[in-house]
Amino acid sequence: MYSMKPAYYITTPIYYVNDKPHIGHAYTTLA
Repeated sequence: MYSMKPAYYITTPIYYVNDKPHIGHAYTTLA
């Protein structure tokens, strides 16, 4: 399921925690 999504999608949960909420946060919500 990760193959169809961007590579950074896997790191998204850590990404928005490390940085301020952005498009990555929305990706996590969609998951």
